[in-house]
Amino acid sequence: MKPILEDPRPSNHVGTCQDVDVACLDVDAARREYIIPPSALLIQRLRVIVRDERDLPLVYLLINVTATVIPLAVILVMSIPSHARGVAYIATVYGLYAQRFLLALHYGTHVAAFRNDSMVGRALNALAPTVLAPLFGVPSGVYALHHAVMHHVENNKVGRDLSSTAGFQRDSVWEFARYWLRFTFASCVELPMYAWKQKRYDSATWCALGFAGTYVAYWLTSRINSVAAFWIFIAPYFVSSLALMFGNWSQHIFVDPDKPFCNYRLSYCAINHSDNQLTFNDGYHTVHHVNSRLHWSELPTKFLASLDEFAENDGLIFTGVGFFDVGLSVMLGKLDWLADRYVHVGQPSRSRDEIIAMLRHRLKPVRVKIE
Repeated sequence: MKPILEDPRPSNHVGTCQDVDVACLDVDAARREYIIPPSALLIQRLRVIVRDERDLPLVYLLINVTATVIPLAVILVMSIPSHARGVAYIATVYGLYAQRFLLALHYGTHVAAFRNDSMVGRALNALAPTVLAPLFGVPSGVYALHHAVMHHVENNKVGRDLSSTAGFQRDSVWEFARYWLRFTFASCVELPMYAWKQKRYDSATWCALGFAGTYVAYWLTSRINSVAAFWIFIAPYFVSSLALMFGNWSQHIFVDPDKPFCNYRLSYCAINHSDNQLTFNDGYHTVHHVNSRLHWSELPTKFLASLDEFAENDGLIFTGVGFFDVGLSVMLGKLDWLADRYVHVGQPSRSRDEIIAMLRHRLKPVRVKIE
């Protein structure tokens, strides 16, 4: 079995582990996170306030979102109430930006895009999580607590990480539905409670205020135009909660019950896929869990440098697929399709049937609960 891509790129885009070459096409792929770059004059001014010029694609995206989504929302509110306009609004906003923005929010949470040594920089860093996030169904100011503080610190542990997938049978549609519904309807209570129990009292307070503030924004908007308020706040909340939870479910769908706390056994990498150019290389999720402060632009090269660790820890790598492809294939019982996209870099030698059996084993619920 030889699922490794042939080497179409220079040697610095190929990693070698135990005499196996792995080509990584994502190393220098063109960025597609933003749609339209700003003017040369604005770019020149942005360079002064960004922390790292490699984050300019993320900044360009935030400019795109601010310049289009906010005006569209205002137009929807001021227009005659119309569900048809609401559908067109959410289709446009999500079609253009949802995947891009949610991952910009993700990486901007781990490492701020703007310098914090000025009021302008601090305000711009707050723009996405506080002002723009509710327009994509994420309550104001709660993402950092949920993701950077809870998810990465607790690392998918049952009983600690509220978004943990480990305790579920992860090829079950019904189990996913239970997982999603809990997040959708209980996170407004469970998340601040988590922070309070961890003695993060400031985080708990700001989280509660974020949920409350987002509800107040919805209520005030609904007094002007209740139909618009539904499409600007309520519909995005349900759409994004489904997308975010299925995304996390898919990223942590394979968790080895024999070694559930190993970063290489609780996630995987999805390489050489166009989603990586829309999502700041989010396919390199194992590498991100090993070091969440690593800059998103470095993830593919770090992956190539870490092949020995993947081999030693029996880590999963798939090529030519995205996370949603993985999640859907598992739900549809297509483990054979995934096995054909499995990348061998020195993990234990397995036949195709043995790879399928290993994947099926890593779908079993983890019974170890950390209190």
